[in-house]
Amino acid sequence: MAKFTPGIAVGAISGSIGGATFSHNRYGMYVRRRAIPTVATTEPAMNAKAILATASSAYQSLTAPEKLTWKTWASTNPVIDKLGQQQILTGHIAYIMLNSRLAKAGTAAITVPPLTVNPDGLLTASITVDVLAAATKIEFTPTPLGAADKLWLQAAVLDSPGINYVQNLLRNITISEAALATDYDFKADLEAVFGTVIEGQKVVVMASVFNGATGQLSTPSRLETIVVDTTV
Repeated sequence: MAKFTPGIAVGAISGSIGGATFSHNRYGMYVRRRAIPTVATTEPAMNAKAILATASSAYQSLTAPEKLTWKTWASTNPVIDKLGQQQILTGHIAYIMLNSRLAKAGTAAITVPPLTVNPDGLLTASITVDVLAAATKIEFTPTPLGAADKLWLQAAVLDSPGINYVQNLLRNITISEAALATDYDFKADLEAVFGTVIEGQKVVVMASVFNGATGQLSTPSRLETIVVDTTV
């Protein structure tokens, strides 16, 4: 279903109607042909489905007061949708959101919602992706991250530098150890998901700060670069 902000006609729209998908970039709104998804059977996709199913099932085992606590937390901790608007989740979805992230990080589930706010995002960040071994890195501040904070990276690898819409191409590549310092080499993480990088490819990384104790995630920083080859 498409989301839109009413204007004189339509002020902003995001999502799909029929065979058309509406989105926007720095140059304004645009429409692209809607891709019909196939059934995901890859190992990462199956693992993601299993994590969501486990979290949903665990929520059902909570007591009525515990469920009410999650409902109250969700009502005071809205999330931001594609159009930058605040959306109130149900207690069920809020529980799944935080605990599915914790499961991906290998952390035990929480039954009580956090009292802390989402972590602050990175102040500054940049990436370099190089065919040369040990030359791929992300530099960021503040450094190191907080004692409970981890670096949460999603990425997309594109053959054309002109492609800017990557939401349907992003894949989780790593959740770092806590208190990570800058100059993190993420090449092995990237190539484990996308294969060997090639000079001239475009790499987009969405870098967020992740609270490894609560499952809360900062607003991501979008970083992009072209793969270089300094071996020659």
